[in-house]
Amino acid sequence: MSPLQFLLLLQLNESPKYGYEILKVLRDEFKDTWELKTGSFYPALRSLESRGFVETDMREDKEFYSLTRRGKALLDGLGKRFEDEYRISDRYFSTLLKWMPTALKKRMVDMIRLFASNPLNIHENLPEMLEDLDNETKLQVLGDIRKLLDYNLRNIDALIERVGDGGEP
Repeated sequence: MSPLQFLLLLQLNESPKYGYEILKVLRDEFKDTWELKTGSFYPALRSLESRGFVETDMREDKEFYSLTRRGKALLDGLGKRFEDEYRISDRYFSTLLKWMPTALKKRMVDMIRLFASNPLNIHENLPEMLEDLDNETKLQVLGDIRKLLDYNLRNIDALIERVGDGGEP
């Protein structure tokens, strides 16, 4: 499944929508970073339909798309897959960094500096992610995120201290 198809399933999980409505939402979400073309959008949607994950219903001369039971089951099963792919991605990037030539590492450093000057707002979407959870679970998730950030900050502080003392990172 392509990333676009996954985004389509997520959009249709909320409610049935017509094609242009989904396309507009995706274009707005990825404005200035990804120009989604109808030539890739509609084939991705049709592929989901041909595989039984999406169905079409004509309403007022518009094709409305909705998830089938099979599509909902697929979406539910992707949670486990995310966990596996996260672990693979983490290991992949660790290996890349280890084997990366110096010139490419310098480009990566430039990218990190660019990101630092225009930081990601990781908490922006947390309210939406947490909205259907009970308060105890919300607090646990927020606490886990804080632990992760604290862990990374401690490691960065230790690197700063070592480099400041003239040592290697």
